[in-house]
Amino acid sequence: MPLTNMNLTYKIKKSRRRSISLSLMPDGSLLVKAPYGISEATVKEFILLKKGWIEKHLKKQECDKQRARDMGLLSAEDLRRIRKDAKKIIPERVEFWAKKLGVTYGRISIRLQSSRWGSCAQSGNLNFNCLLVIMPSDVLDSVVVHELCHRRHMNHSKEFYAEVEGVFPNYKACDKWLKENGGAYMKRVYAENNNT
Repeated sequence: MPLTNMNLTYKIKKSRRRSISLSLMPDGSLLVKAPYGISEATVKEFILLKKGWIEKHLKKQECDKQRARDMGLLSAEDLRRIRKDAKKIIPERVEFWAKKLGVTYGRISIRLQSSRWGSCAQSGNLNFNCLLVIMPSDVLDSVVVHELCHRRHMNHSKEFYAEVEGVFPNYKACDKWLKENGGAYMKRVYAENNNT
């Protein structure tokens, strides 16, 4: 749905949540997560209140696209090789860090995703973005450790982060690197699909 005075489109996803949240998608559109029963007018008002945040993140997306072009966009052949490498490397790193942490895990899925680097399900199944294998190795390890620590803490509490940093002291620096550079890596795949 277009929001004309900001030249943006947005999609509303409603669920049993208490608050509204906003995500900027790789194609420059907005995803609004909102509680059931919230009005369209309230959603529009929320988006307008977040104008500064939206403009800042749209600018970062443009910078990421340029950096992606500078690094080189990834071809279908590049992605096949990356997926193949990821299926070997990521399970090895999961096994290594799981032993250090003394935790178990379920199935490992490795995919090319447009917005996430990793996740851990309640069941113990782990999911990782294959692009992690073309990043610095400590950044990959930081994501693996983050997801494995969810085997003890299915939240982002102080206790969770204390555990992550206890086993991986360089975590904050790696997390900062990922926030600053991850978007450009995503755009190496998705930039040309976004009519740029």
